[in-house]
Amino acid sequence: MKHHIMIALGLLMAVVFSYRFANAILAPGFGISELYLAGGIVIAAFLIFGGLKERRHARDQSQNQER
Repeated sequence: MKHHIMIALGLLMAVVFSYRFANAILAPGFGISELYLAGGIVIAAFLIFGGLKERRHARDQSQNQER
């Protein structure tokens, strides 16, 4: 169940930060706000990949218990 929450939050964060980052890139200049948004995308990626790793681990454990 934890992996579902991690993946869902990661996807939500990725969508929000990517949309805001795309709008920030269109504005002239590069500053702290772009770095903040890029950091949010990186954190979202860690959440998604961590959730997928946790999902694989849970699936492997459930398959081992069935044997």
